[in-house]
Amino acid sequence: MASVKAILRTDQENKNGLYTVIIQILHNRKKKNISLNHFLSADQWDPQKERAIIKKTESKEQKLYLQKLNSTIGKRIGVLNQAIIELDEKGISYTLDMILSCNTKQYSSISFFTFTEDLISRLEKQGKRGNARTIKQALNVFKSYRKDKDLSFEEFNYKVLIDFEEHLSQKANKVNTIFTYMRKLKSTYNKAIKEGIVKLEYSPFQNYKIKTEKTTKRAITKDNIKAIKALDLSLDETLFNARNLFLFSFYARGISFVDIAHLKVKDITNDRLNYTRNKTNQKFSIRITQPMFEIIFTYNDLKVPESFLFPIIKNDEEFSYQQYLSALRLTNKKLKIIGKMIGLSVPLTTYVSRHSWATIAKRSGIPTAVISEGLGHETERTTQIYLDSFENQVLDDANDLITNI
Repeated sequence: MASVKAILRTDQENKNGLYTVIIQILHNRKKKNISLNHFLSADQWDPQKERAIIKKTESKEQKLYLQKLNSTIGKRIGVLNQAIIELDEKGISYTLDMILSCNTKQYSSISFFTFTEDLISRLEKQGKRGNARTIKQALNVFKSYRKDKDLSFEEFNYKVLIDFEEHLSQKANKVNTIFTYMRKLKSTYNKAIKEGIVKLEYSPFQNYKIKTEKTTKRAITKDNIKAIKALDLSLDETLFNARNLFLFSFYARGISFVDIAHLKVKDITNDRLNYTRNKTNQKFSIRITQPMFEIIFTYNDLKVPESFLFPIIKNDEEFSYQQYLSALRLTNKKLKIIGKMIGLSVPLTTYVSRHSWATIAKRSGIPTAVISEGLGHETERTTQIYLDSFENQVLDDANDLITNI
């Protein structure tokens, strides 16, 4: 007979030092793990009771979260055990997939809105507030289109997708804005498939192509970087800080603003900056150059290991995300002013530093594979999106050289 149990996978630790809760099904020496996408520390889990430990000292919000998690664990195990009993009663040989099929049918009543809202809540708990925010934005737009009328995953069909896309187009949304909404809806649906809420065969995204288009050039030249560095901004602290953060990002292989915000003194070892990228959990080790040290020493004497390297986030972890967003908005606002000061025709933002690093590297003859690894891209195809913005100019210059006869 098959068995079901809840486990805290202490062999897989995330960047916050937490472990994922899974439901494990064992049958005929084979096993299947179903991730609940909830993360706990080892001292928050009771392996005997197979439940989260709710301490008296926990906040009211955390107690409710853990109670809900325990309720979810109990329901999922109950549904799976019931499926196993029914299959055993039939006296037939069955597989893990057959057990999971029964589980999916039981959970098909979960609506799209409910699942997505729960997913947003989980992402926020995991500290993935940026991802949670973009999914929430997509859900709110979709809800508005649906006039708050919820639907099941099975009802979320191809026609719904096409009608929603047409609705967004009629509202004068740009192609890439529509792409962002659709991509988030797709990732949510795929998450539901992985969690056994709905079968892959129901997914309307299998035959749906999410359209996108090339964006305006976001890279600037090496001479532009030099011009930004040469500006005298000593009389305006906000412009001075924005310029420093932009240059630091460029010097550090296009490190993103969110990662700069979370850097701490302890991340520096033997003149190297070691950090984990917020977006992908990839680990980076970058040699700190003299220009980087000059910027760092403007804000930090490196004496307190737990202190943030730059004055973006204070020690109040509860509001760290809001502090990061506020600093990002201010920095981009000031960078646009700096861009105008040197005569740029495109808006200067924190993201331009990343594109510029890739662009200048390519123009310097560095192979795309090396640039890809420097940026932390999983494939060269992603890197090529960065580089496509200037390839036409390179080809035009080459053509002028060739045809100048």
